[in-house]
Amino acid sequence: MDNEGSNVKNFLHANGHVVLERVDNNYNLRSFTQKEIEDITGGYGIVLGEGGFGKVYKGKLDNHRPVAVKIYKNGTKKEEFAKEVIVHSQINHKNVVRLFGCCTDVNALTIVMEFVCNGNLYNILHCCSSNANGSIPFPLDKRLDIAIESAEALSCMHSMYSPVLHGDIKPANILLDENLRPKISDFGIARLIAADETQHTRHVIGCIGYMDPLFCQSGILTPKSDVYSFGVVLLEIITRKKAVDGNIILAQTFAEAWRKGKKMRQMFDVEIANDKKNMKFLEGVAKLAVECLKMEAKVRPEMVEVADRLRTIRKAYHQRKGRNNTVERQRMSTTPTKFHHLWYRPFPCMN
Repeated sequence: MDNEGSNVKNFLHANGHVVLERVDNNYNLRSFTQKEIEDITGGYGIVLGEGGFGKVYKGKLDNHRPVAVKIYKNGTKKEEFAKEVIVHSQINHKNVVRLFGCCTDVNALTIVMEFVCNGNLYNILHCCSSNANGSIPFPLDKRLDIAIESAEALSCMHSMYSPVLHGDIKPANILLDENLRPKISDFGIARLIAADETQHTRHVIGCIGYMDPLFCQSGILTPKSDVYSFGVVLLEIITRKKAVDGNIILAQTFAEAWRKGKKMRQMFDVEIANDKKNMKFLEGVAKLAVECLKMEAKVRPEMVEVADRLRTIRKAYHQRKGRNNTVERQRMSTTPTKFHHLWYRPFPCMN
């Protein structure tokens, strides 16, 4: 590692207050100066987002690779910044936004990350509009893919030598690439812990509607806190309803509907519930979500189990789809010759 890299390493050791055997990470973290950040962003020309932490800009690295540049507002504690860099830099997974480097200049704390081009899961669920129903097509198989790959990323994070707890899982933090492949982002609340420990904090931070009630009560963050939040995400995926909508809390409303049996079906997104053959798969996801939302943390499934059960549901869904396609092909083969010249085009892929 060069001198700049050593400076970053020393900074993280001095300010991170996290005990690691090594701060060297999976991606050979780069150190940037404030001037380099200005060049990368083209003078801070394109704002991608804004929040309490500061702003995110679009930029390009030397090789013209597009990046997202997160610039923290003045007054951000170096300790908190260092923790985020340390935690994020330890994760190497295809469904986690890649961290390229950071700037540790005074009043210019910045991280440079992979740019993910297709917005986030919240937008596709709740904000996009391209038809009379006010939403873009979002088929069940694509929803299952996103849920599975997000669950696999969290499972990987929880199973690391020093497990990573994200602490803020929600659709807005699940970015989507050009193929709608999910990338988990925003490690500002995330914590790196020893394998046999939990994380206690006096400052409970998170998003209403997604936060584990047990975490709110105790201030103790555990892997099951992420499981709870992911359960809410699963509900949003199958209902296309917001976690919080006015005074309505989705987790509470759905749990009540679940207890009433068939009334739960009325909450499923009509786009995927109109096909009655989807119902058993939707109910399978709903059952899993309800288990994730149990008030007793010990009875919630681990993320590895969540991912496995979602894969099982997807496999059954594809098998059913395959049988239907076989029947359709057989029907087409017996169609009178005069129709054989027709072109049957598949629906276009979502971009």
